[in-house]
Amino acid sequence: MNSLNSYFSHRAQCLIVLMLIFQDVFAQPENLPLLREANIGITNAARENPYQFHTAIRPYLKSEIQSLNGVNENDTAMPSSKKMVLRNYISQGHLLGLDAGKFFIKADPVFSAIAGYDANAGERLMQTSIGFRTQVQLGKKLFGEVKIESFNADYASYIDSVIAKTQVVPGGNFAGRTGLGYSSNLNTGYLSYSPNKIFNFQAGFGKNFWGEGYRSLLLSDNAYSYPYLKTTAHFWRIKYVSMVANFKDVQRDPGNSNTFRNKYASLHYLSWNATKWLNFGLFEAIVFENRNKASYHAFDVNYLNPVIFFRPVEYSLGSGDNALLGANFKIKLTANMQLYGQVILDEFFLKEIRARNGWQDNKQGAQAGLKYFNVAGIKNLNFLTEVNVVRPYTYYHKNATQNYGHFNQPLAHPYGANFYESMSTLNYKYKRWFVAAKFIYAVVGLDSNQTISYGQDIYRAYDQRPSVYGNGLAQGLKTTLIFATAKASYLINSAYNLRIEGCMIPRIESNINGTKRALIFQLGISTSLDNRYLDF
Repeated sequence: MNSLNSYFSHRAQCLIVLMLIFQDVFAQPENLPLLREANIGITNAARENPYQFHTAIRPYLKSEIQSLNGVNENDTAMPSSKKMVLRNYISQGHLLGLDAGKFFIKADPVFSAIAGYDANAGERLMQTSIGFRTQVQLGKKLFGEVKIESFNADYASYIDSVIAKTQVVPGGNFAGRTGLGYSSNLNTGYLSYSPNKIFNFQAGFGKNFWGEGYRSLLLSDNAYSYPYLKTTAHFWRIKYVSMVANFKDVQRDPGNSNTFRNKYASLHYLSWNATKWLNFGLFEAIVFENRNKASYHAFDVNYLNPVIFFRPVEYSLGSGDNALLGANFKIKLTANMQLYGQVILDEFFLKEIRARNGWQDNKQGAQAGLKYFNVAGIKNLNFLTEVNVVRPYTYYHKNATQNYGHFNQPLAHPYGANFYESMSTLNYKYKRWFVAAKFIYAVVGLDSNQTISYGQDIYRAYDQRPSVYGNGLAQGLKTTLIFATAKASYLINSAYNLRIEGCMIPRIESNINGTKRALIFQLGISTSLDNRYLDF
């Protein structure tokens, strides 16, 4: 009997060793998770590789980070000795894996169970989710992934109010009523092909983030997943992304897919590492409806051209499509300090800007921020602070089905428009421990009734503006928001980012109608692969 146990124990150890080995056999055209915490080591290492890496374009490819010095993919301090095979499997191994030479497949669970309590409201909160992630690679050039996750949660009252208005869960899709609260899904998937070191082609259903900061005024991962086709070229000091996306206008009935209206976007981003201390990026997006009014599925092939700057093309077509232009920059001030920022132009008429008369179509936004790595010489202690300002009616369009939104959610900043915000984060990482603090102060101009749009809700009708001139920042129901977070987590398994996490969230929202307060405590276990923006 002892020999039989020894036999099976030996076989089990061999199986676990094989499951650990096959994970890093190939240089993979695999997307890394968008989760900000998972990318901290990458952004730190990218400071020493100024010509090779473009930090503003996410998700990162796994093949890109393999050239960075100091990046530990599995983020673990545990050695891989035979005596610790089982422990390593638990801490960094995939649940299931099959390696067949040039082909491998791996599968992991995706789940969460987070209990919470709002001390101010005296309400118990609960979030659960269940799902899976499967990844497949064929050779060195082809990679695919599917992630399915279903949520069921009882949210805090400030989130409930947004769900009641939009009928969708922030970052997710339709909010279905359940006994606990709301159900929703957060599904993603893609097929990635890299024929060589220069090009990568992807077809997917997911999210993208373009920018250096915590927020992005160009394209963020705030909204629900969307279908996209993306081509990326990376050569010399240049990285260029051309993407076509299919967004959904679901205003009629978010729970009924038969009423969804298709809108499309052609998006471009050009990143140039000009010097060791300067990166400059150009952004463009054209959002357009189908040209066939009898069908919601027609697509304008003129926008399939991957060359950047479609504004002249748009004018030549005589169209009224929604065009946005933007720029991004990053300046290395010292070895550990970077200045960054963005500008977004939805409409720009210099004559009206100089007049300073609050013209309704002065639709612009700006971001300025500072990153400080290894604060006070402490390794992995990082600080970020940024200011975001977006004028009223930015991202709007005269046809609401062509605004810069998807699934009743903004594609850029979660506040939409008509706000100014200051936010700061401080985080520290030690082995598998991660602690972070965040503080946000924002002033947002909300709508005080259903007949006048003051410029914050990008889904409001274009003709509901109160006046042509005299529009100012945070006009309307001027609302002050203070939001903070303090959290600590311990990483259990780095392969699918399973962690135990606890946090405290104080929130204060005030305007002339009164003050709303929340003090939320949460504790639970979660497979964290995506950013969830509930800090509004």
